[in-house]
Amino acid sequence: MLRGHLQALLLLLPLMTTAVSADHDHDADLSWHLLSAGLDESRVSVYTRGILVGIFNLPCDLTGVDAAQADNGVDVAVVRVAARPRGLLVIRCNVGAHAQMLTIIDPVLKSAAPAYQRSGSYFARWEIQDDELWIEYDRACAAGISVECPDGFETLFEPYPLPQ
Repeated sequence: MLRGHLQALLLLLPLMTTAVSADHDHDADLSWHLLSAGLDESRVSVYTRGILVGIFNLPCDLTGVDAAQADNGVDVAVVRVAARPRGLLVIRCNVGAHAQMLTIIDPVLKSAAPAYQRSGSYFARWEIQDDELWIEYDRACAAGISVECPDGFETLFEPYPLPQ
């Protein structure tokens, strides 16, 4: 009986974790490689000019980052703005059934943790405005549904890096 359950788990393991190659380029100012992607955790290695900056464990699902889908809520981009001309690694991934997480890895900071991480109840997005990186995400209103918050959620906008 136990052997049958073990065999079933071993058959399901490849479906839960996917090892994928991504945008790693030894000559690039900033590049990345997806080491693994799963429902609860994904691992990304980040490089500057072929030198490992770090390996980051993200509490979200990066499965499908290489898929040619229009929008599955998962993407990884090297973003260059005036404040970071060599680039930032911006990662958007799914958390649970509905939420999205936005993570920024800033190789200039040389930290073992991402420089920025926010989860939206339903969405997390980024865009460049006037050569600055802006993050947009939603969250439940503190006071719940009200005249100021008719659907129970508010949208927040933040620049990266955050003002000191």
